[in-house]
Parts: sequence; structure tokens; C-alpha cells
Amino acid sequence: MSSKLPNRFFLGTPEVPKGPYSMEMLRNSILEGKLSAKVKVCREGTSTWMAINEVPEFNKAIPVQQSPTDQRWYLGNAEDKLGPYTTSVIQKGIVAGKILPSQKVFNEGMTTWVPLNEIPEFFDACVQSPGNSQTNIYQKTKKQIIEEIRQTNFKAEIIPIDESNFVSLIKDGMFWLILVLGVLPLIIGTLQDSKMQLVGMLFFFAALWGGILRGIVLKSNEKVTLPIVAFFFTGFVGIPMLLIIYSIFPKFYMNLASSDNPITSLFGFIFQVGLCEEICKILPVVGYLIWKRKNASPTMILLIGLFSGLGFAAFENIQYSNSAIIRTVMRGVHGFRTDGAEGLVTGIAHGTMGAMVNVILRSLSCVFAHALWSGIFAYYFAKAVSSHSRWFVLVFLGLAIPAILHGTYDWFCGVQEVIAALIVAISFLLFYGYLAKMRQ
Repeated sequence: MSSKLPNRFFLGTPEVPKGPYSMEMLRNSILEGKLSAKVKVCREGTSTWMAINEVPEFNKAIPVQQSPTDQRWYLGNAEDKLGPYTTSVIQKGIVAGKILPSQKVFNEGMTTWVPLNEIPEFFDACVQSPGNSQTNIYQKTKKQIIEEIRQTNFKAEIIPIDESNFVSLIKDGMFWLILVLGVLPLIIGTLQDSKMQLVGMLFFFAALWGGILRGIVLKSNEKVTLPIVAFFFTGFVGIPMLLIIYSIFPKFYMNLASSDNPITSLFGFIFQVGLCEEICKILPVVGYLIWKRKNASPTMILLIGLFSGLGFAAFENIQYSNSAIIRTVMRGVHGFRTDGAEGLVTGIAHGTMGAMVNVILRSLSCVFAHALWSGIFAYYFAKAVSSHSRWFVLVFLGLAIPAILHGTYDWFCGVQEVIAALIVAISFLLFYGYLAKMRQ
């Protein structure tokens, strides 16, 4: 019956078995002195572990060998060796952590140096070694895992907000800025009316720039009540007043910016568009100065100027967005007239893409530029209030500089848009420099 049993065996322990190895391989290892006849094995396909010399096949096939305690082992290498030590001494050293399982050994019956963890006599000891990574896994018992779970406060681990940091979080301006930036547009997108969505987005980006300019650039703690009033005053009152003034001006003056002559067009953008719009945006600052007189705060003057510019851009962008929709429809009609249904689709597609870019551009950068120009004008008013002198010169510079920047930007938008972007960069550089000068 035994001849029909598998002749392959596992070495080691039930927890860390190695193999299976053939009977012939095990026999040769014992003959070469690499394996003790008392090492435990388990026949493949069974679960019974016993010493090799207890397996009938091995009793007939191999001679009686010396026991592990009779063997003498050297540690190290051929040039620098320690020993000899008995098997039991090395086993105790491994379990105590004094000898590493990867340490090489040699005895007189071996032909080469072999790591301890490859010799069956030391399998059990290597498994119990403190440095064995598998030991750490096996020592992680069910009881330990349950104890860790019991000791863990999952509420504290999962929810980071508690009474100790709640107040500091509420006062963290950067937290609120990023939260509003990421979430508010999603809320605006839930509005049913697409026109309300558009207006909400335009106002959102204007408010976003207001928060950045107030909190990060100006580093101001001034209340935003008056700046918000300036924002809506310019939108609801300033722009209609500007349109009334435009209706009074002579036709030739209003057509300067659209002239085919580039010099005349540049003149028109500066002295018609830039000049008039900057005067319109500075009205809330003038109103504040008349109200406060000598008690006017320079920082509040700047804030009102910035928010007035943001309000002008936000309300103006609503008109430009409506115009972009009309242009999209006209491009579709033109395409239909020239190329039929295909031209209609192409025209509307190109028009829609242009409208999208227009809205994004005006929402992000144009509100920023308008705020800078009116902020520069407001700076010169603040400087005049602080110095109590040179009112005429400072107000003149305050109007001339943003009017030139504004008009030049508008002109370059139709000539070379890269230079137009450079004009905005120069505007911010000037405003930041003026701000640094005022702080000094």
C-alpha cells in the first residue's frame, strides 16, 4: 500500500512548509550532511508530520545518520568563520535574535556555505526569529486586531472638525475663498433660467476678484458694505448715466473708436471709451469723499474704486453676453444663406464657441482689468486725501493713466491680443507698485 503513496515530501512545519521535494533529493541531502534524519516531513497529500527516520521508505533507503545535536556548524564564510557550534546552540541563537536567519553556515559534510533559513534543522528557529517578517504577520492575532478596533475613536478619525479647531476654521479666509470658488458655481448651475445662470456666473467672478483684491492684495479688514454699494451703484446708476452722456456727444466723437484710421481709432478708444468709462467708475469714490471729507480712509477709497470697477465690468458683461448670443444667431443665418443647412450648423457652432470664449474671458480677466483701472484712479484720490495737497495734479494723473491703459487695451484687442494682455499685466504692476508706495 505504501508503494502507491506519493514519494514527495514537505519539510519544516505545518505553518511554514517548504517543498514538496522528492524522496531522492532528500536522501541525497542527508548523505551530503545538509539534512538531518530527524527533520520532520509531511508526505504530499497527507497532513501527518513525522521525522524522516520514521518514514518507512527512508529507513530502507538511507543509512543511520548522526543526530542534529552531534553536528558541528561554522558561522560566517570561508575566510572568516566562527565555531564550531552545535545545532541546538545555533537554534537558540536564532530564536533569541542573536543570529540572523540569513547568516551562512557550513559543516564538514557540506560542499558550500548555505544560509540558515535554507537548512531544514533551522526552519523552526528561523520562523520564530524576531527579524523574520513572516513572524510579525503571524503574531498579528485576531485578538490584537479586535483590540485595535476597540481602542479606535472612529468619529475622531473620520471627522476632522471638532470644538477646538471649529472657531479657527470659521475665521480662515482662504478656506472660505476656496470653498466658494469650488461650490458656488455648482449652486448657480442649478438655477432653471439660463439667463439667471449667466448673470449669476458673471456676478460670482466679480465677487471672487473682489475677495482676492480685498483680502490678498490689499490685506484689508475694512467692512465691505460701502464697496458693495459702489458695485451696484455703478451697475444700476453709473452705466445708464454713461449711456445718456454718450447720446449727447456728437456723432463724429462717438465714431472715433470705430474709424478705419488706426491713429484716429486709438485716439477714440482713449478719449472716448477710456476717459468716459473711468469717470463713470470713479463716481462712488467721489460720493464717499463728499460724505466723509477729511475722515475718509485711504484703504476704503481704494476698495470702493476697485469694487466700482468690478460692478461696471459685471453689468457690462451681461450686455456683451447678450450681444454674443445675437452674433451667434446671425452667423447661423449667414451660413444658411450661403451654404444651406450645413452652413447654418457650422455658423451656429463657430458662433457658440466664440460666445463661450467671450464669456469666460470677460468673466475672468476683463473684470480684473476694470477693477485695476478704477483702483489706480482711486489711489490718486487717496494720495490727495493723505497729502492734503496737489489735488489738481493728482486727480489729473488718476484719470489720465487708467484712461490711457483702458483705451490702449481696447485698441490692441482688435490689433494684437498678446499686447493687450501685456497692457493688463502692466496695469497690475502699476497698481501693486502704487499700493506698496501707499503702505510706506
